[in-house]
Amino acid sequence: MFFLFILVIFTILIIAIHTSKIGIDIKNLIIDTDAEEKINEDGKIYVYLLLFNKIKLFRKNVRNIPMKDVKFETSDFDIKIFKNKDIKINYLELIQNINIDIKNIDLNVNIGTEDAGITAILVGILAGILGIIIKKPKYQILPIYANRNLLKINLNGIFTIYLMHYIYKFIKNNIKERFMDKPLNKNLNFKVR
Repeated sequence: MFFLFILVIFTILIIAIHTSKIGIDIKNLIIDTDAEEKINEDGKIYVYLLLFNKIKLFRKNVRNIPMKDVKFETSDFDIKIFKNKDIKINYLELIQNINIDIKNIDLNVNIGTEDAGITAILVGILAGILGIIIKKPKYQILPIYANRNLLKINLNGIFTIYLMHYIYKFIKNNIKERFMDKPLNKNLNFKVR
């Protein structure tokens, strides 16, 4: 009976890891190059862990994380979330293997360059790329034909990132670090002839 209970718990844990996603909820984020404040203070970016596609855990506002806890290196960055635990993420590998599901998006982009032709081509390229990426188009890209470079983005949306294979790789790397760094037996002396 005890082994059946352990097997059920282990199976639930495997399913929870397999179906886990990272959710990103963006509310009222405005990026404006004309304003004194480039990114508005009212905008919020929440990141949370989503288990079984229903249960939200560890919801945290990313804008409130102090930048002293985030360290950027060449291909990875460290985030100090817990007191004594750093999480090291290789963002190049993360971007290559990412799978994003856009649940809800409301995007308004105003873009302008010094040249009207470049503005028109840029708006067409952005609209084409967003049309391919977003299944339910609820976005608006407006060209601004002025003799100056400007960009204004207003974004609201909910995104989920399916990172099951990345979680497995993270667990595997932690196991390697724990067991491969320690010598098997300090008393063994091997001589190579």
